[in-house]
Amino acid sequence: MSEHHHPGHVGPLRALGAACLVILAALVCAALLAACGGSSGGTALAPPASASPPTPVPSPQITAGKPPAEAVGVVREFWTLVGTGRLEEAQRYLVAPASPIRQWNGEDIASARFVRVVPRSVSRGAVDRATIEFAAIVWIEPSPGVSPWGEPGEHQLFEHVVRMSDGTWRMWDSGTGP
Repeated sequence: MSEHHHPGHVGPLRALGAACLVILAALVCAALLAACGGSSGGTALAPPASASPPTPVPSPQITAGKPPAEAVGVVREFWTLVGTGRLEEAQRYLVAPASPIRQWNGEDIASARFVRVVPRSVSRGAVDRATIEFAAIVWIEPSPGVSPWGEPGEHQLFEHVVRMSDGTWRMWDSGTGP
């Protein structure tokens, strides 16, 4: 049997093929909408626990007053972990990819503890990627031998903390100078 081609006439095999393409395109669109949390009725899935930490979101630089309690709490927890020899856990609080603390081995500190925030120490200038910068007093007991920390005692450190996409606070960096 030969198929005659007339203008405007589509053969049965071509019509079936076109219908299959339309159905396939509709399925692909539905899958994409579901993956994006679109109107297909699907719900957006939470990222797996092994996903990388959320990216800091832009938020206004805090330039006056007291730092938020949650930001101070993150710094307190960081130094508590460092002070008890759990540096690897403490480093998980950091979100700055190039923070020198990520390469620090912590061997120069025997113990440490957060003491207090320095009053009226919130930075008035913008700090790269930091939502807030404030000074904190941390008591540090250096490890025996040569240490850059000198004698055991209180040290003023500058803490840079960012607000994350999920509303929590994480440390960007910590240093001995602003």
